[in-house]
Amino acid sequence: MADTNLILAEHAGLGEVRICGCNSIHLRVGPVTITLAPEAFAQTAILIREAMESLSVLVAAGELETQSQTQYAN
Repeated sequence: MADTNLILAEHAGLGEVRICGCNSIHLRVGPVTITLAPEAFAQTAILIREAMESLSVLVAAGELETQSQTQYAN
């Protein structure tokens, strides 16, 4: 694993998630990289999933405009 450097996910223009030989997960979004232990990365993924679920409820209830709704209203 010492020479491992695998990209686990990548989104052009946004960032990537990779694992390195030190068994750390590197989450890069734009110019910011957060280095996490695998367990902390898993907890972060759950946190973001829960936030997306809450955001979906707010948008569906009309309590929050999405960027696409704002674009088409103008």
